[in-house]
Amino acid sequence: MKTLIVYFSWSNNTKNLVEKLNEEFNFDVIRIERKIPYSKDYNTCAYVEAKDEIEKHIYPEIKQLEINPHNYDRILLFFPIWWYTFPMPIGTFVKQLKGFTGEVIVFANSYTNDPKYMINSMHDLKSIDDKINFKQGLFNESTERHIEFLKQI
Repeated sequence: MKTLIVYFSWSNNTKNLVEKLNEEFNFDVIRIERKIPYSKDYNTCAYVEAKDEIEKHIYPEIKQLEINPHNYDRILLFFPIWWYTFPMPIGTFVKQLKGFTGEVIVFANSYTNDPKYMINSMHDLKSIDDKINFKQGLFNESTERHIEFLKQI
C-alpha cells in the first residue's frame, strides 16, 4: 500500500514526531504550510490568528503541495490540537482531497490528554467531506507507540 505522511506543525513538535517515525518507515512526506505564515509569537498565533480561523471557520490558503496525495492509497495525517480540534490549514488540505478514495488515518497531539479533542477532530474532518474514509489513529502517544501502531496497519 502506497503511504504518504501529511502533517502540519507550527512549533515543530509534530514535525519532530514525523521525522522520528519516518526513520523507521521512509514514507513520502509533505508538510502543510499556510501561504501567509502564522506569527512566530505564540500569543498572536494562538489567541488571534488560529482562534479567529476556528471561530469563523476560515480555511486559509496553503502553499502548493509538492506531491499529489491522490497518487497514494493511504494518508497518515498528523497535527497538533488547536482550540479543541485540528488547525484550519488541515481543513484546507482536506478540502483539496475531494474524491480521494484511499484511507486517511488521523494522528493528533495536545498538551492535555482530553480524548474529546480527537473526537472533535474526527467529527470536524468528516463534516468537511464525509465521503473520505477517515480512521482514527493515535492521540498523545509516544514515538514508540506510533511505530508499533504503524507496523500493525
